Amino acid sequence: MTLEDVIKKSILPLAFMVFWFWMTKTIMKVSGQTDWFWWIFIAGLPFGIHKMRLILIPRGMDTTATLGMAALSVIIGALIGCIMIPVYVIRAVYVFLRYIIGK
Repeated sequence: MTLEDVIKKSILPLAFMVFWFWMTKTIMKVSGQTDWFWWIFIAGLPFGIHKMRLILIPRGMDTTATLGMAALSVIIGALIGCIMIPVYVIRAVYVFLRYIIGK
């Protein structure tokens, strides 16, 4: 495993996660308090949308049904992302430790 692999698979993903969590925590502040449910929901969004492999958009339906299905896709993607965040963190730490131990 090279240093380039460690940077791509460990350091950059963790740096993006820290930046994204900080940004969403700043956005989700209401009266000085962070709404944790919405923070976790929004924080999981970029990590779950691409895991869905399918975005539900109906054909031959009106605008309301199309927007409703798009909203459902976003909700499902965010919930999947909430589950995938610890997986990505564990994988990044594993790659980093494997590089350190292997060297």
